[in-house]
Amino acid sequence: MALRKKSPRATSLPPEVLADITDVLEACPAFLGVGRPELARLAGAAEIDYLADEREPVTPAFVVLRGAVYLRDADGHSVDVVAQGEYAAPSAGERLAPVESSLVVWLPEAARDLAWSLPPDELPRRLTQPDRPVAELQLAPVRTIMRSPVLTAEPHETCREVAQRMVENGVSSVLLRMGDQVGIATDRDLRTRLVAEGRSPDTPVGEIATAPARTIEADTSVFEVLVEMVALGIHHLPIVESGRLVGMVSSGDLNQLGARSPLHVRVAVDRAADLDGVAAAREDLPDMVDTLLGAHMTAADIGRVVATVTDRIQRKIFALIRAEMGEPPTSYGWVAFGSQARREQTLLSDQDHGLVLDDAATEEQLAWWAEYADRAVAALEQCGYPRCHGEVMANNPHWRHTQSGWLQEFGALISRPSERHVMESSIAFDLRTVEGDLMARELMQPVLQTAQTSQIFLAHLARNTVSHRPPLGFLGRFAVKRSGEHSGSFDVKAGAMLPIADLARLSTLARGGPEVGTDARLAAAAVAGQLSEDLAETLRAGYELAMRLRLRRHVDQWRRGEPLDNWLDPDELDAVDRSRLRETFKAVRTAQEALTVRYHTDMLG
Repeated sequence: MALRKKSPRATSLPPEVLADITDVLEACPAFLGVGRPELARLAGAAEIDYLADEREPVTPAFVVLRGAVYLRDADGHSVDVVAQGEYAAPSAGERLAPVESSLVVWLPEAARDLAWSLPPDELPRRLTQPDRPVAELQLAPVRTIMRSPVLTAEPHETCREVAQRMVENGVSSVLLRMGDQVGIATDRDLRTRLVAEGRSPDTPVGEIATAPARTIEADTSVFEVLVEMVALGIHHLPIVESGRLVGMVSSGDLNQLGARSPLHVRVAVDRAADLDGVAAAREDLPDMVDTLLGAHMTAADIGRVVATVTDRIQRKIFALIRAEMGEPPTSYGWVAFGSQARREQTLLSDQDHGLVLDDAATEEQLAWWAEYADRAVAALEQCGYPRCHGEVMANNPHWRHTQSGWLQEFGALISRPSERHVMESSIAFDLRTVEGDLMARELMQPVLQTAQTSQIFLAHLARNTVSHRPPLGFLGRFAVKRSGEHSGSFDVKAGAMLPIADLARLSTLARGGPEVGTDARLAAAAVAGQLSEDLAETLRAGYELAMRLRLRRHVDQWRRGEPLDNWLDPDELDAVDRSRLRETFKAVRTAQEALTVRYHTDMLG
């Protein structure tokens, strides 16, 4: 089953896929009362398509199989959101814009005659007065939940006056016009910057405000706002539209997203007084992931949230360590590698990190950092992050260097591409500074430019990339483990996610691109002509699918109290997912074969 952006044509879908499409139509509220034989005929004339960019409808009607889609009018305004399992028949001139990369079933003209054909008095009450689902709420623009109008004040007004007005209006923040900037003062600011410091209530509120305040556009999705607030550790966000202040959203407004939202986990981490408290907060991660999966968030978005929470946990641990050891003696950068750096984390992630230190650090200061790293690794382990089996951790001197030391190490990876260096480069070239003022990506920019022009290094990296073969056997069957603990299963991380991430990384290094995330790398590779548009879209969709299946596997195992792993039994997957995985594996093979030819990997010594 090809995942492509083309007009539908007669296809011969496997019977099990046709049955699954029929099941989806039968469960769709629009087709209540329609017989299964008629729905099966619709399925036979339908086509499954991957939607990654805004486009015109291909057929008169569709159902969303995975993800969610905005309907936009000719002026570009969103007029409706079609969630997973829902039907829509776009009006003339309307276009489809995926909220996230989505899978849709294009339906023939006959679907419009069958949809909503049940008499109105027979429709269930739940269709005429629906509750607003969490999924729809998270996909909606933040303007739908913001508070408006907002309370404003002048910078010269006293804190006493402003606090009284906040109480009268029942709000926890006030916005200030400070020249061409917007400032914000919150109840927390009044406590920490006024009362705690013993300042007079008659202090001008402008002196305790934060300016400029971080703002966000009104058409940003509620989910994006939630992630932003978790990442920045803030509780209030002013909302603007065309440069005009239109509202405010607070963490309290987002509580309706559920008791296991990322904000609740973040608050638990922030309030933790010790490592036991941090560990307890992290135990809420599986519940949070389960909630987001149930709300039909994309796996990419969930991976970004998990990585953001990991960033938050690490910063909290570092703060606890500094409370005992004192402030750092030099400039530094705590660097995340791998999936955390790409913001693609799942619940089964070990520690992958390093330290960048100032070139001016003395031996005594370097010893301080060695102890700091030892404590950090032990604390992360206590909080649920296992030590890396390959010892890619900051307590290992090999992954803790000064700025010039890192440049030498990275230079060696490129100039002497041994098997070990190639393996390390697959980790080290996915990097991001989590805390500190030394930005690893900027520091490594000269090395990345060198990598772009080193054909020998790229060839060795390509050989490593093509060595990770997808688990697809003869006649398109899944290649599963034949014996032992995981007999009949395949490793979805090693078989799907690792090969695609390797392909994406190589493409970025070869063109000197700035992208770190796998999806962004693949999209850029298509634009640059390194991959065809169809191939890139299939790989992007396949990576999303593999990550979602992996997340669901982890949550299910966690609920059963089992150790987490990445093994999937293809017989336990539904027919659509099995078919899509096969197409993904075929696409990986195609891309790998192209690399073998381009870099002559079979000729390397």
